[in-house]
Amino acid sequence: MRYVSRLNQLLTPLLLSVLLLLLALLSSRYQLQWDWTRHGSNSLSETSIALLQRTQGPLQITAYMPDLPTLRNSVRRFIARYQRHKPDLSLRFVDPTQHPDEARSRDIRYSFELLVAYQDRQERLQKLDEQQLTSAIQRLQQTHTRWVAGLSGHGERSLMGIANHDLGDFGMALTRQGYPVVELDLVTASAPPDNTALLVIASPRKPLLADELQRLRSYLQQGKNLLLLVDPNNQSSQQSLLQMLGIELLPGTIVDANVRELGIDTPTVAQVSRYPPHPALAGFDLLTLYPQAAALQAANSDQWQITPLLQTLTRSWNETGPLQGEIQRDAALNEQPGPLTLGYSLQRSQAGLEQRILVIGDGDFLANSNLE
Repeated sequence: MRYVSRLNQLLTPLLLSVLLLLLALLSSRYQLQWDWTRHGSNSLSETSIALLQRTQGPLQITAYMPDLPTLRNSVRRFIARYQRHKPDLSLRFVDPTQHPDEARSRDIRYSFELLVAYQDRQERLQKLDEQQLTSAIQRLQQTHTRWVAGLSGHGERSLMGIANHDLGDFGMALTRQGYPVVELDLVTASAPPDNTALLVIASPRKPLLADELQRLRSYLQQGKNLLLLVDPNNQSSQQSLLQMLGIELLPGTIVDANVRELGIDTPTVAQVSRYPPHPALAGFDLLTLYPQAAALQAANSDQWQITPLLQTLTRSWNETGPLQGEIQRDAALNEQPGPLTLGYSLQRSQAGLEQRILVIGDGDFLANSNLE
């Protein structure tokens, strides 16, 4: 129980980590340029002003928060910057403790949450700053809903599933961010829908059929985004997907002696504590853990800009033998010493789009059982 409690505490940041990664993928669809200045606290950027000027019709913002005058006045001052350029933007306050029925009907789960409404669409925010609010307003103007589609039919972890190994909690988090989640069967569907912003393939246990692989290749040739989660010891079902991207799955499971310093007694939890300068992880410095992870190796490519995103420390390796008793690295079995890469970002310009792909050698860290 001590291990489970400690592990749960340390896994809490992982939802934030992957949301940052996925939203960085999706941000390629929104061509915003932010102009931040030290002395611009009372004004908006030119991008925000231009967006407000082309927003036709009223905007409504409901702030669900306690009746604290200082806090509410701060929100009023911030929203007033938008109202100066859009007079039909209204602001309303609701105290969830005083109006619990309304809070429940709106699925309000936090003590501070904003509901931004435009026409028949809504966006939720738990953080109030210009980038967050302006991006929400822009998403609300999208005439076509953009989906996050999870591939199904091969034993994948489901973005809508409730089993411990599924990713339903993560799928709900994406939905709250304004991205509806759907399941996709490439056997019956000729292609992912055109409004698919991101295709998620989460740890398939059976290989894709030839027709499915061809449809996936066509999807990628259109410059669309992909998140691929792979697990160790499942090479045959994932090999064709990885080969398509020029990535190799190293044998075995990553073991990491560094986690003992965190009070974790099992070595099959990979620790990542340092991150490269990459937009998906800008400002992110939390320690993250990846149970039962696989090491990856990317080939040189003239098509992709490849960045190792997640790397273990030294005193780690890919163990190919039994994960019990005394474990030592055996170089003769192609067990490579750390640092090992368990997450890659692939980026390129394709079909007029900035295409981004993430490949992560772990699916457990996003599972329902590991997200509180």
